[in-house]
Amino acid sequence: MYGRTKIAILAAATLGALAFPAAASASASAGSPAEAASVSTTCPDTTHHEDAAQDGYNCSTISQAPAQLWSTTLSANASYPVIAGGRVFVTTDLADGSYGGDLYALSAKTGKVLWGPVALTGTYYWFALTYDAGRVFVDNSDGTVTAFAAATGTEDWSTSASYIGGEPVAADGTVWLQGANSLYGLSEQTGAVLEQSAELDGEGATPAVNSAGVFLSAGCSQFRLSLSATVVWTDNSGCTGGGNAPTSLSNGRVYSGEGSEILAQSTGKSLGTYTGSPAFAGTTGYFANGDGVSASSVKTGEALWSVTLAASVVYGPVVTPSAVWVATSNSDLVELDPSNGDVLSTLPLPAAPEYGGQYHSVPTDLGVGNNIVVVPTGPTVTAFG
Repeated sequence: MYGRTKIAILAAATLGALAFPAAASASASAGSPAEAASVSTTCPDTTHHEDAAQDGYNCSTISQAPAQLWSTTLSANASYPVIAGGRVFVTTDLADGSYGGDLYALSAKTGKVLWGPVALTGTYYWFALTYDAGRVFVDNSDGTVTAFAAATGTEDWSTSASYIGGEPVAADGTVWLQGANSLYGLSEQTGAVLEQSAELDGEGATPAVNSAGVFLSAGCSQFRLSLSATVVWTDNSGCTGGGNAPTSLSNGRVYSGEGSEILAQSTGKSLGTYTGSPAFAGTTGYFANGDGVSASSVKTGEALWSVTLAASVVYGPVVTPSAVWVATSNSDLVELDPSNGDVLSTLPLPAAPEYGGQYHSVPTDLGVGNNIVVVPTGPTVTAFG
């Protein structure tokens, strides 16, 4: 899908105020102040799958009887959210179908547009985002990562490259992402290249990061790299090329989106395989596959429960202390009991959730943070809590 030319990155700081285009039309309907009072600034959701480890867990407290708090319709299809500091950040494609997109910040309490649209440029329509320490970082898949002040939308810096196609992850002062073969670590403060790996198999994979290093599922390979971007171990299934796979970390294990393989974080030793999209809480893994959601022990593999839903899972799972959340193709947000899989609630969505991809739309998924669940469905972004 992507070219295999080695990337040469040039950091170009563009400090200063950004001239915003005129605000796009957006309609918002909000719940009562009592409902909105549950929103906080704790338990942020900072990347596609909640945190740098991509483990799908968020510590938010959500009501056992959740209700819709607000719903805001933007001018074009909205991405997965990142939720931090009382704001919900999303990117969109463009309503007229041309290349490019926009970045918005919405109030987590009301859904009101706080700033944006801020114009995003690039080939195609795909804009992935992450958050850390007061900045939102957007990758346009064309070779440009741009940092924006979360409070104002002002552009802080922009770093250009020949090609970067993966979802970024920001943690502890570094923005990590894989481009055409290499892994890059950019300074959150300036955009300068702090780390760059040797050429790796695959491209555009979504990294998972913890104190032990950076983990990638790319091409036909899995990698653990140090925080200085040196390869610690690699595992390969016998082929080369490809990319875009996600990685999740839990309990000393790597859950690779390439081949659904489970590996030991320390050594890369294969520990088995899994099925579906994963999320984790403690020593329990939750997996969505088709219309089924199941739970099993991470350490023993023992099956704990399994439930069949009325329709296939499109978004999730994401786990909070009291629930497992998924969005299904029949336009429902479903809340499951993490202890036994019982359906706790089913809430209607404005439309059916749809997967977004690089060649036709922004990347999509639900998110949980600041004590709310946020679900994009086309141009509409809806919060529950």
